[in-house]
Amino acid sequence: MHENNSIPVMNSTRLFPAAKLNRIKRICLLFFCIAFMMSCISNNSSVRRQDKIAEKTRTEVIAFVEKYLQNRLRDSRIFVDDADGLTTITNDISGYKIDHSRIVTGKIDEGEFLDAIVPVYTLRGQTVMGYSHLLVINSSGSFVVVKIMNDIFRIHGISDGHVIAEVSTVDPDSPGFGCNECKEVIKLTYRDGNLIREE
Repeated sequence: MHENNSIPVMNSTRLFPAAKLNRIKRICLLFFCIAFMMSCISNNSSVRRQDKIAEKTRTEVIAFVEKYLQNRLRDSRIFVDDADGLTTITNDISGYKIDHSRIVTGKIDEGEFLDAIVPVYTLRGQTVMGYSHLLVINSSGSFVVVKIMNDIFRIHGISDGHVIAEVSTVDPDSPGFGCNECKEVIKLTYRDGNLIREE
């Protein structure tokens, strides 16, 4: 006579009939779907909030830069030029054009507020004479132009305190200045009022 030492195995279908198991599975799936949807909604609202802050900063920066440039010119007027659609500030002797489509906002310095880089064309009469970028830092909710940069072609973006910029590899008076082969994309970091190239 052999003694049976094996542990009895409980039959799950006896504990949970098939209908009950299916119901538990459906409830678990429903909870998972609800949790997933709530996560998506939360992420979307966070993105929308960030977009609103960026748009508000952009609007405030445009107003600030318009006033800043107007103060640099005597007897100036401001209007949108029908020819190029750019905001133009001029006194007919000299002036500026602001390229709204290329304004970039993001955190550049250590502060909590969004900063901006604003591209500006300089005019002599009606002729474009130069192109520069205003580095605008938002210090405790008020804007300050800390630097005017003439050696940058384009700002591609601001990410984690780094400015991604397209610059020339040759001097401005070089015959190749501005050609595609003479440009490179670099990272810049804000330090003591300057954007310093990262090595």
